[in-house]
Amino acid sequence: MKKILLSAFATFCLIQAQTLDQIVQDALSNNYELKSIEKSIDLVNEQIKISQNWKDPVLSFGVNDIWFDRPFDRDNEAMQSQYIGLSQVVPITNKLDLQKDISHSDKKINEVFLEDKKLELKSKIYEYSYTIIVLEEKLKLLNKYELNINKLEKLFSALYKYQKADINEILNSKVSFENIKLKKQNLRNTIENFYLKLQQITFSKIENIQESINIQKINFSKVVSKHPKIKLLEQYIEKQNSISKYEKSKKYSDIKVNVAYFQRDSKFKDYANISLNIPLSINNTQDIKSISAKIKANEIKDKLENSKNNLQLQISILQNNLDTSVSNYDLIQKKVIPLQKKIQKNLENYNSFDKVKPTKSIENLNKLISYEIKALDEVQSYYENYSKLLYITKKDN
Repeated sequence: MKKILLSAFATFCLIQAQTLDQIVQDALSNNYELKSIEKSIDLVNEQIKISQNWKDPVLSFGVNDIWFDRPFDRDNEAMQSQYIGLSQVVPITNKLDLQKDISHSDKKINEVFLEDKKLELKSKIYEYSYTIIVLEEKLKLLNKYELNINKLEKLFSALYKYQKADINEILNSKVSFENIKLKKQNLRNTIENFYLKLQQITFSKIENIQESINIQKINFSKVVSKHPKIKLLEQYIEKQNSISKYEKSKKYSDIKVNVAYFQRDSKFKDYANISLNIPLSINNTQDIKSISAKIKANEIKDKLENSKNNLQLQISILQNNLDTSVSNYDLIQKKVIPLQKKIQKNLENYNSFDKVKPTKSIENLNKLISYEIKALDEVQSYYENYSKLLYITKKDN
């Protein structure tokens, strides 16, 4: 019955477990920050639709030449009339097209920003998830460590009865046992917090992660021209250039056409007025704004080159860290741990001939576990750097 229950529990955990790909896909669908950016793209699309519309015409009604002593008499003189008028601003130059270009730039900026946030989210999910996986493995090792310390304490207690062990050895083993309990408690808290961090960015509760640990040397490309942070700066440059052209086009102001029909008393003929309003650009305000936008574009160009250089250097640093973690892990797994296992085997052989105290064997087992924990430290370092490289290089896992 016990085996059946354990099997059922294991099956339930497997069903509940999620792969990293599943977590990432769910997060991309559920993350509210991404949804907010998508809505801002929809908003810009609406702005693009109206960017080339003319200003709405203005309809006006009026009565002129009102006499205060006889305000309702409208036949006193020829200037008295009632009128209806229509005013329309008529755009000249290509400023409406340039307005549309600016709106398109805004849309591209939001799209690239969304791409960047998706990459960032994926990177964080990988970092948090692998941290959880590694910490859970460490917890298993600490459980083994605790078991060995417990055996050691019992052994010291038994030897103490025959005056073959010092009381301090028992006390030291008790201190070690409590210290392991403390480490386990802190580790459980850290694991729980990382699950909460994962929930914070995925908007779903993750209870178990089904992913294997497989560290190996991977060469990441240093080409950063397609990274969203680079494309974002390029779009800002394009927008500033469009703004510069738009401000320059405003120097030739739009013409306002006014048409009005005046109705007079029957003694006089009705008439119409047509007029044009042409603003005069005499203060060079538009030229100054155009030049300012150009300067801003050049400023962003410098920032663009700096960002490319920084991203490439970051890749080099993270790549070095990644390679070092792999080398250290291989050294511990292929050299140090096998040697420690060999020592353990020798201790067990000598112990059978009463040449070595049993305590030495248990202490060596704990050393072996500590090296396995060190190997996991390298795994954790590997995936921290790996996650950041996924973001910077846009590499698919």
